[in-house]
Amino acid sequence: MAAGHGGKIRVLVVDDSAFMRKILKDIINSDPELEVCCEAKDGIEAITKAKLYKPDVITLDVEMPRMNGLDALRVIMKQNPTPVIMISALTQEGAEATIKALEYGAIDFIPKPGSSVSIGIKDLRDEIIAKIKEAAKVPRKFLELKRVRLLRVQKSRRKSGVPAKTAVAIAASTGGPQSLLKVFPKFPEDLGAAVLLVQHMPPGFTKSFAKRLDSVSKINVKEAEHGEVVEENWGYVAPGGYHMEVELRNGKPVITLNQKPKIHGVRPAADPMMKTAAEVFGWRTVGVVMTGMGRDGAEGIVAIKKKGGITIAQNKETSIIFGMPKAAIETGMVDYIVPLDRIADTVVMAVNRINRRGRNGRPLPVP
Repeated sequence: MAAGHGGKIRVLVVDDSAFMRKILKDIINSDPELEVCCEAKDGIEAITKAKLYKPDVITLDVEMPRMNGLDALRVIMKQNPTPVIMISALTQEGAEATIKALEYGAIDFIPKPGSSVSIGIKDLRDEIIAKIKEAAKVPRKFLELKRVRLLRVQKSRRKSGVPAKTAVAIAASTGGPQSLLKVFPKFPEDLGAAVLLVQHMPPGFTKSFAKRLDSVSKINVKEAEHGEVVEENWGYVAPGGYHMEVELRNGKPVITLNQKPKIHGVRPAADPMMKTAAEVFGWRTVGVVMTGMGRDGAEGIVAIKKKGGITIAQNKETSIIFGMPKAAIETGMVDYIVPLDRIADTVVMAVNRINRRGRNGRPLPVP
């Protein structure tokens, strides 16, 4: 873990609101492992102080005068690569800017409450502290990666009309958005499966993220809706604030959404999605666990493997945070441990293998 003077993680707090800076400063300084080393009220000041004080982590507001957080982030990642956590307003504009920030190299984000700010942000204390500590662990190589220009894909918006027989169930958290934007564009338009994705995100952000994935993917991607049929060659992103599950209705796989208690401290969680996918699709399920803190997805991997499905985990070297893949691997139920740039190819291989053996009428063991 990165640490500054006295062994503490030094944080630069950037926000145009003096009140919000004080709230964040009090929260950060309340933990004995953290300290606020400096503050900034806009993007220009943030760039200067990042260079001068060299903090271990930066919390960066999105909307600010003179220079906004997104423009400041670009400069900081070029001049002084530092783990950045965005503080984003719960608006459509704020959500879209946050997705771009994650694409430009921010490690994670925290939603800024829209009302009763002082109460709301204090309720986020544990999340803020945990994310700062995780961000401080991120290897510098992930901060120096150049942003890959992703081209928009023109495609038909029609639903396939073909209920999926094979499913790819993906779990991701911290570092997931920028990583998934390198995986989804590699899926062919005739993938031969539906893709079910749980990316840990709060309400208000998953719709923008689904649109971004859709814009660069050959398959169609959307935020999942309660009661819709899961169709082949479509991707479904679990909405923030809802667990996404799958059930059979009249012989067709259908998405159900619920607000049952959080699992692993998050909602949506990947485990219920992966477990129900395993029940519905059986051995025709591919489970994938990607970068993220915690252990969400590990139980899902076990459920999929027990049904005879194929399981994949991202390797340590390419995981921004290796918590979730590590937990999955430790179950002993992962078939393939692969780097980020091989995840899509491995998924396609697995789907093709499943669909071939499906035509033969019986499953084959994974070598």
